Amino acid sequence: MEYIIVSDIFGKTAHLSHFARQFTTKSIIVDPYNGHLQPVIDEQLQYDLFISECGHDNYFNKLNTILSRVTKATTLIGFSAGGAAAWRSQAAVKNPQIKKLVAFYPNQIRHHLDLVANVTCEFIFAKQEAHFDVGPIAASLEQQAKVKCQLVDYGHGFMNPLSKCFDSFGYQQYSHYLLTENN
Repeated sequence: MEYIIVSDIFGKTAHLSHFARQFTTKSIIVDPYNGHLQPVIDEQLQYDLFISECGHDNYFNKLNTILSRVTKATTLIGFSAGGAAAWRSQAAVKNPQIKKLVAFYPNQIRHHLDLVANVTCEFIFAKQEAHFDVGPIAASLEQQAKVKCQLVDYGHGFMNPLSKCFDSFGYQQYSHYLLTENN
C-alpha cells in the first residue's frame, strides 16, 4: 500500500515530513504551496494565506490531477482542508487504485455531504467545532455504507504540532493507529 498525505493549511512542514517517513512504503505529501515551506505565524494568518495562495477549489483540483495518475493501491490521509479535498477528489476521480481515505477534522466536508464514498472513508472529527455542530454532519455521512466517523475529545488540529490544539497523546495514538491498521 502506498500513501498520499494531503496537508492542512500549513502545507509541507518538518513535522508532516517526519509523519510521512514513518510509513514503511512509499508516501508522498500533497500540499497547497507546491512543497514550499511557509513561515507559520499563527493559524488565522496561515488560513488567510491558504485562501489567497490556493483555496479549497484549487486544492481539490490539484488533488484530482494527482489521484487520476495513481497506479498502485493507495490510501489517502488528509488533514483539515486536505481531508475535505480528499473527500471531494475520491468522489470525482473514482480511481480504483484509491482504496481508503482517513481524514482528520475535515470541516469543509460539511459543504459536500451530497458526495458519495467510492472508497472506505474514515473521518476523525473533533467533538466540538467553533462554526458548526459536528454530530449531525457525522450522522449524515454515516448513512453511507462505506463511511465510519469518530468524534474524539481532541481539538481541531490535534495531529499538527503547529496547531494551538495539538495534543501529543492524540498524535501518538492516531499515528500508531495509522501505522498498525493501515500499513
